[in-house]
Parts: sequence; C-alpha cells; structure tokens
Amino acid sequence: MTTLLDTNTSPALAEPVSVADLGIDRGVLLDLVLKTLFYRGRMTRTELADELKLSGAVLQEVMQALTLDALASVLGAAGAGPSGYMYALTQKGLDRADAAFGRSGYVGPAPVRLADYIAQVEAQSIDDAEVRRPAVERALDRLVLGEQTRLRIGRAAASRTSMLVYGASGNGKTTIVRAMGDVVEGTILIPYAIEMVGQIVHVFDPSKHVLAPEEDSGEGEGEASGFLRSRADRRWVRVRRPVVWTGGELTRHSLELMYDDNTKVYEAPLQLKANGGILIIDDFGRQQMPAVQLLNRWIVALEGGVDHLTLHTGQTIEIPFDVLILFSTNLPPERLADEAFLRRIRYKVEVPNPDASEYRAIFRRECERQDVAYSEDALTHLMREWYERHGRELRGCHPRDLIEAIVDGARYEERRPELTPDALDEVCTTYFLRPLHAPG
Repeated sequence: MTTLLDTNTSPALAEPVSVADLGIDRGVLLDLVLKTLFYRGRMTRTELADELKLSGAVLQEVMQALTLDALASVLGAAGAGPSGYMYALTQKGLDRADAAFGRSGYVGPAPVRLADYIAQVEAQSIDDAEVRRPAVERALDRLVLGEQTRLRIGRAAASRTSMLVYGASGNGKTTIVRAMGDVVEGTILIPYAIEMVGQIVHVFDPSKHVLAPEEDSGEGEGEASGFLRSRADRRWVRVRRPVVWTGGELTRHSLELMYDDNTKVYEAPLQLKANGGILIIDDFGRQQMPAVQLLNRWIVALEGGVDHLTLHTGQTIEIPFDVLILFSTNLPPERLADEAFLRRIRYKVEVPNPDASEYRAIFRRECERQDVAYSEDALTHLMREWYERHGRELRGCHPRDLIEAIVDGARYEERRPELTPDALDEVCTTYFLRPLHAPG
C-alpha cells in the first residue's frame, strides 16, 4: 500500500490508477457503477469519479468495459476530453443494475479492500497516540478532584490501555471518561466502506467521526490524457481519533456486524468504528446485555488485539481490535467480572466522594457558573442541617443540582436568585427524597 508524504498523524494514501490497484472484487465495483448510474440517470465520467471517490483512470477502465458489454452508452460530451463524456445505462444495463441491487443496495464511495484497512489500522495504532500531562490537566480542570485521583487518571490515560473508572453516582465519572477522549491527540484515516469477501461494510459514521481539516500536501489534480494524478485516495476520510460513546442502550448486536436484510449492507460494530481511538462504555453493568456477556465477548480481543466478526453467510473475519476502552460504573467492580477479566483492564481508578473542602470548592465554582452570590453562612447551614445531621454522603453533583434548583425557582418567581439558608432548605426538601436518620 503506497503512501504519500504527509505531516498529519497518519500519512495520506496514494490514489489507485487502475482497477487492479484497487484490489476489490471486480464484480462489486461494476455493480457499484451500475447502481450509481441507475440512480442518477446520466453522469459524466468526472461526476462518476467524484461520486465514487475514484480516479479518472479507474473510471475510464470501468466505463470502457461497460460500454463494450453494451451495459452503458455515451450520450455526448459535457466538456472537452474523455472526462466529459456523458454516460447512461442501456436497457441491458438497467436490467443488470436491478440484479445488482438484489445483491447489495450500497451506493456511495467505493470500498477499500480488507487487507488495506488492516494495514492502515496497524500504521496508525492508538499505541502511537500522544497523551500529554498538560492536556490531561486541562481536561480535568472542569472537575474538582483530589490530587491522588488526578494523578491516577493521568497515568492511566498516558498508558493508552483500558481503564475502569468506578465509584458512587454523581461524582463525575462520566465527565472524566469523556474528558479522556479529548486528550488523545492526532488524526487517522478511515474508509467510507470496506469490502469483505464480496460484502460491503459501511464504516464512516458522521454521528461518531469528527472530520479533521486536510493539510495542504501539495497534491495536485492535474490531468494527463484524462487521468487524474498525484492525488490522495478519496475513499479514505481523515478524522480525529474516534471517541465513540455508548451507555445503557448497548446490546450484543451493537458489537457485531449488523446486516440489513432490505439493503443487504452491513453496518460496522461500535468497536470497529472506534478503531484507532477510544470506546467509552458508560453506566457499565446497566446495559441490556449482562456485563459478563459483554466482557466475555472482548476477553480475547483485549488480550490479543484481534476481533472476530461473522458475516450472515457464516464466514468469520479477523479485524484488528485497536481500541482503548474506558468503562464507567457506579457498581463495585467485583460484581461485574471475575479476577481474570479485571486483570485485563490494567487500571481501575476509584472516584471517591468529595471531602468537605472539595465540596466547598465545587459549590463556589457552581455559584460562579450560575451567577449566584456565594454565601459561606448558607453553605455552613447546608452542611450542618442536610449532611451532618442526617449522615448524608457528599456527592460532587449536589452543588450543581441545588444551585440550578435555586435559579429555576427564582426564574419562576421572577426575582434574582439568592443563596440563603431558607432557599437551600426549600430546594433540599424536594431534592433529597427523605431525611436519613443519623447513625447510631
């Protein structure tokens, strides 16, 4: 697989200039051109090249084959040179396109071959991503955490190995794992789709992949005898290292190739879309699939870096498992998995309840964020009457929720919000379900 010089994390790939260079099934390629022409009616060769993200040289070779087989015909020219030839399907071509839709409904950029995808994943591994301490510290600035907890999170992030963040609900675990997604630097190339033994798997997902601006690498788009040259392979799209998030909606189907019986196209599973980046599993243990089933699904992948996916035909495909998995849970880790699996998650970081000084710092920060004047007397009243008196644990989310409730009430009553003991008593009455009895 040839590469072009590029200053980004992952170098650009050279655009193939022949069907043989593409390396994908010839029948899949011809079907794709027929289906594209079926939808568009008539197209120039340049328009087809742009639609399929292929070079003019490849399209010239394909269109020559289709016209020789009387599947397409030239209607005229929309410009100078062969690149402006206007093509449309013949009746024979329409019939062949209909048969092609019966095999696969995929229409879009041409897929890349599986071997090229595997090589590219290995060339841009998450193991090569940079994680710098200043970036971690900036990402964690939105939280008030003890110094030891911050260090443990930073060390885990720098290791670029899987991490389990656990602790009581409301102390910022979800914010922490999301923040870790922001500190992994670099961009990678992912394909729009992959061809696997004649089947097309859709990979690029705008809802999960963030496009990265292309840097000028001096790649031209000049033509010589109708051939596009010196251009990057447009079947690949440059994205930030992926950060794919899932929570309680995760099912076992999300981790397998999802085959659509109507379109006969596969959608890539979450871990494949996250290759080269991070997969965040929030609220781990509360998914629709049992935690042990999820863990057993990945125990081999975490150990060996290879995942096994099964096509609807029964064929099994080996795919790189180049993913940093971040688990977040408010359940005790020992309830989720046995020691053998937990050993494969190198870092288990507990996020404890804030102590009194940290709680006060969070409270001050929330007052500033909500533009509410801070009152030490009011906070002392809150700590004494609603925590110490009832033996209630401090949680990191409480200041935000209580201040927001005061602001909501003031907005409803059309007055300026004030932090007073009475205001705190009122919002605490509706926030805490019932007073807890003091211990002993």
